[in-house]
Amino acid sequence: MNRRIIQIVRRFGPVGGMEEYAWQLTCALAKTGHPVEVLCEVDDSNGDLDVPVTAFGASARRHRWRKHLHFSSKVEQWVARQRANACFLHSHEMVTRTDLCTFHSTPHGIGEESAWWKRFDPTWHANQWLEHRVLHTARRVVPVSAMLHQQLSDRHPCLIDALTTPIPPGIEPTTPVQRTAEPVIGFMGWEWERKGLPLVLEIHRSLPQTKLLIAGPSIEHLNGLLRETDRVEVLGRVDRDAFFSRIRLLIHPARLEAYGMVIPEALARGIPVLTSSTTGAASEIPRDHGRALPKDAPLEEWKTATERLLKNDLAPPLFHRGWDEVADDTVAIYQSIS
Repeated sequence: MNRRIIQIVRRFGPVGGMEEYAWQLTCALAKTGHPVEVLCEVDDSNGDLDVPVTAFGASARRHRWRKHLHFSSKVEQWVARQRANACFLHSHEMVTRTDLCTFHSTPHGIGEESAWWKRFDPTWHANQWLEHRVLHTARRVVPVSAMLHQQLSDRHPCLIDALTTPIPPGIEPTTPVQRTAEPVIGFMGWEWERKGLPLVLEIHRSLPQTKLLIAGPSIEHLNGLLRETDRVEVLGRVDRDAFFSRIRLLIHPARLEAYGMVIPEALARGIPVLTSSTTGAASEIPRDHGRALPKDAPLEEWKTATERLLKNDLAPPLFHRGWDEVADDTVAIYQSIS
């Protein structure tokens, strides 16, 4: 790959799911000697990576869709100043100019079919337009999961020639943890409502022998969700190894999630996972090392699956995929487009 590879992401650094993907991919590309650069609004890398970074500065726009438009305009201006065909553009954002777009979120409107009132909100239509714009201007679109690939195929049939096979995230090398013998279940997620914490609490309350650890939100953010009788410990932001070393099972019944990094992170440490079938990373769970249930499955079914997985003794690790593999798969697409 002779052209400069430009990674486009509004915040550059390991600060979130999509941002972590762009950060780790950039690290892996740089490590193998590819000429990679970054376009962003905010540089959160702290100089930890020796690649050129152009930061435009954070947008003062209030609405999210306006922030996307502002960033897209800055990218357009930057690209216009470059020598023709000197750059290969790889975007993780809603921009108009890109050779490759890695798509990280479920398509706009999926799961909102019954929320008809949202159609009266101009912001809803603005976000739909932004998605349509990037999907129909990118030369190739890479989903991060097989579930997302199917959703994009169903929602945007005209992507048949542009949509590639999924390239899921990788996992940094980690040491498997020694699973606790105690029946401790764990939940991790800042967006706790969308990721299914209320259901996890129902499961926990139906199994008096269990203890629940909640990582991500603080107790103040849970807004009185907990009861005095709950056997729950709220950890807030916590080191992931410290969290996984204290649990025997991760439960992640997300309402709708394009991937769900916490699932392979648990599997890589030898922790089984119980999740919803509407989570993209559910396909990563090996047979007998976890289960994916429909989100609306009866509580008794979630309870039975929890009891069975708490009893399982598994041989870690249960997931192997490095970021070097993600970089190799991505470069193969770069070369096919070039």
